[in-house]
Amino acid sequence: MNKIEIYTNENCNYCKLTKEDFNKNNIEFEDKSTKDFVKEYQQIVNLTGMSTVPTIKYNDEYFIPGRD
Repeated sequence: MNKIEIYTNENCNYCKLTKEDFNKNNIEFEDKSTKDFVKEYQQIVNLTGMSTVPTIKYNDEYFIPGRD
């Protein structure tokens, strides 16, 4: 099974709520802070054209809750 990665920042309420929902539903994910994964996140922004968190990566696709 492919892992879920969530790109977040510490001041984002939507990030916190998304992680809480995943935890509540026992969905495993890797939390990737945009502060710690700067180059990786910049590549995602370049690809999607959106600098928005949380951004979820699953099966090489990107999802932005509230927009997808």
